[in-house]
Amino acid sequence: MSIVVYLADLRHNYMNVLASDAMPLNVGYMKAVMDRDLGADCDARVFAYPDRLLSAMRQQAPDVLMLSNYTWNEQISRYFARMAKAMKPDTLVVMGGPNIHDEPERQRTFLAERPELDWYVLGEGDFLAAEIVQHFADCGLSFRALSQRDIASSIYRRSDELIRHDIVKRTRNLDDIPSPWLTGIMDEFFDGKLAPLWETNRGCPFTCTFCVQGTKYYNRVTYFDKERLREEIQYIGKRIKAKCPSMGVLRIADPNYGMYARDPEISGYLGNAQHDFGWPSYIDATTGKNRPERVIESMERVGGALVLWQSVQSLDEDVLRNIKRENIRLDAYSSLNVHIRGRGLKSSSDLILALPGETLETHLASLTKMIDAGVARVHNFQCLLLKGTELERTDSRAKFSFKTKYRMAQKSFGVYDGDAVFEPEEIVVSTDSLSFEHYLRARAYHFVCGVYVNQGRLDTLFEFCESLAVKRSDLFLRLFDAVTADAGEVGEYLAAFLRETRGELFNSPEELKAFYDTPENIEKLSQGEIGDNIVYKYSAIARLRAWNPFAAVALATAKQLLVDHGARERVPDFEEFWSDFGRFIVMRSVTGMTAEQLTRPVATSVRYDIASWLGDGCPAETGKYRLPINVEAEFRLSDAHAKELKQAVAVWGLSNSGLGMLLRRVSFNALERDIVLHTVPADPQLQAV
Repeated sequence: MSIVVYLADLRHNYMNVLASDAMPLNVGYMKAVMDRDLGADCDARVFAYPDRLLSAMRQQAPDVLMLSNYTWNEQISRYFARMAKAMKPDTLVVMGGPNIHDEPERQRTFLAERPELDWYVLGEGDFLAAEIVQHFADCGLSFRALSQRDIASSIYRRSDELIRHDIVKRTRNLDDIPSPWLTGIMDEFFDGKLAPLWETNRGCPFTCTFCVQGTKYYNRVTYFDKERLREEIQYIGKRIKAKCPSMGVLRIADPNYGMYARDPEISGYLGNAQHDFGWPSYIDATTGKNRPERVIESMERVGGALVLWQSVQSLDEDVLRNIKRENIRLDAYSSLNVHIRGRGLKSSSDLILALPGETLETHLASLTKMIDAGVARVHNFQCLLLKGTELERTDSRAKFSFKTKYRMAQKSFGVYDGDAVFEPEEIVVSTDSLSFEHYLRARAYHFVCGVYVNQGRLDTLFEFCESLAVKRSDLFLRLFDAVTADAGEVGEYLAAFLRETRGELFNSPEELKAFYDTPENIEKLSQGEIGDNIVYKYSAIARLRAWNPFAAVALATAKQLLVDHGARERVPDFEEFWSDFGRFIVMRSVTGMTAEQLTRPVATSVRYDIASWLGDGCPAETGKYRLPINVEAEFRLSDAHAKELKQAVAVWGLSNSGLGMLLRRVSFNALERDIVLHTVPADPQLQAV
């Protein structure tokens, strides 16, 4: 009789609030190895959704339950571990994943404090998972007998003793793992909700202390065969087209995609899939830290679907030394931005607040440098103390005087069999160089950045400022002052954001659970009112539902800034031109409460050819773009972008949580209408729809 193994990479999906939208590739690899190496002696099944795992366990309790462990699913994995033990006490419960401390003694404590777990796998489990199952089968499904064996890269119980064997170096050839795509293992997850998660290599040559892959274990980079990758992309594209054509996203797991010599060729495979299957329209990937020319070529081969992701974290040299990131070439970022902006491509970056040695001033300096460089989206993260990283170690906490709080990982909650489960994450809110009050002020800057900078929403306004020798960061800082001083709707949004920023922080995981574990708060969680990434949520609401008041503040602020810099003297028809330009700013941006509103065209009367002026680089001489008569200007999404946006709405919906996901999962251009000038005179009464 076959040994029954359930492999679960769970993600909360309570009331269709999906915490992670990636397909469970990790456990797919494990099943692929088990299917090949254990054959008919092993009946392995893969699970992503908790309800399906619960149903399967009730129908047949597994002999082995293997659970992944990340910051967003540790507690739900533990919940199902306890449930498995209650159903069948002799079930072997194995957990693996990066979310465990880096210090051996704390690893032992981790297992000791989780009696529902029998075993913890350290490092990659693609092959070790099958080896443990084989050992368990050889032992007659006796954990007592299994625990007497010595198995590498493992922590497990042997009677009253905790056994820990050191992690083994990563030496296996990646192509020894059968493809979970080409073997059909991932077929059931093409459901229109989960995006394909694809991996072309593993490992990272950098040593960043805040990242699990910065540890020595991951420093060697290994690669999957290119022909295998080409076949996988063709397979995935065919499945997308046949089963879930609304899913336009591909997520690439590589930590440095585009940096290696072969990556442009791999992007060519993706470009072919776009031609053959209309997928992917958006590629979510962390692009390489060095080798800008390869990254740019990789981007160009996918028609703008891949956004340059410049993970700088900080631009302060002392901070970079503190986090062991000085081996990354910052000059590569500048080189990339020159090429990216010149070729009409988009870039994204991220900064981390509260890194060791960071102050409010250095953090703001990094943020404004990114804005001046023309980065189209700056992700402002907080410093998470991730288990498995050097920064989370006990000595690092003491060295930098970290003060931490707990908040719920975004959307990571659910009620299962009547029990509420929440996923806390530990974040740094002050250090020996950053006070908590400065932390809060930095978060206010993040809000303003999210509304006005990200997705290139005000790119044309920033470009106008640059044409008159006004830096982008000067406008950004003026916008921050205007938003914080606003006594109306815009100021109310900022105040609500800061209240939630404070309110999401708790002193312990227990305090967090006590707060959220009420019917009222669980309902608020399910509606996206609380418990989400609040910068994304508030930015999405401001930009898609409340854009008019935010645009009014931006235009008034920018106009005064430009006037202060002599715009009236340098642009003779400034006032008349500004009137048209302001309407262009408002109407170009997609807004609405429904898919129909988001994708509808709008129109107005204009006297200037703003599109041509932009195409010529925003020259100060605007008079030559003045039209002989007022004409109708229609703003509409291209058919392709309207389709992409409608598909995104179909996948993520238009709740507060859905809007935040939508902003991160569509191409930038899908949120900007094109302008078409009609040659007929405009109706004097024409108004924007």
